[in-house]
Amino acid sequence: MKEKDRRREGPAPSRILTLAEAAEILHTSYSTVYRLVTAGELDAFRLRNSWRTSTAACDDYVSRQFAVNAISTRSAGSL
Repeated sequence: MKEKDRRREGPAPSRILTLAEAAEILHTSYSTVYRLVTAGELDAFRLRNSWRTSTAACDDYVSRQFAVNAISTRSAGSL
């Protein structure tokens, strides 16, 4: 199989987002997303004077939050 064909079969490509766009996807405020980025909880990079993140980084963050909260919920429910 050609390399070009393999890339098409994988997951959808990640889009680059501004923090405002990421805030809309995560249903939160710009300042919350900015705080997550500066705390190292949401992967992002600087592009000149502004921050950018990706849909994949948002998906990873949400997945980690589900994993942490599911563990917390299971622990609290077994008391």
